Amino acid sequence: MQSNKYTLRRGLMGITVKDLNMVFTYEEHTYRLMTRSDDDCVQLILISDDYEMTESKCLNNMRLYTVINFLRMALQH
Repeated sequence: MQSNKYTLRRGLMGITVKDLNMVFTYEEHTYRLMTRSDDDCVQLILISDDYEMTESKCLNNMRLYTVINFLRMALQH
């Protein structure tokens, strides 16, 4: 039997993200996370307060777990 916490987490990870534009702080830096889309693909873009930009590869669909994994990778030091 699975716990309710596991079921909730699994459900949240399957959420499809259609559009994203947010600002957050991490370790005394401010970041803007947004999506850019065209006819071929969707990309996540992270811009730091000192204007460093990190882009994801082209994505066919973007799920919440994709956003979380992108942030983990981009914010590693």
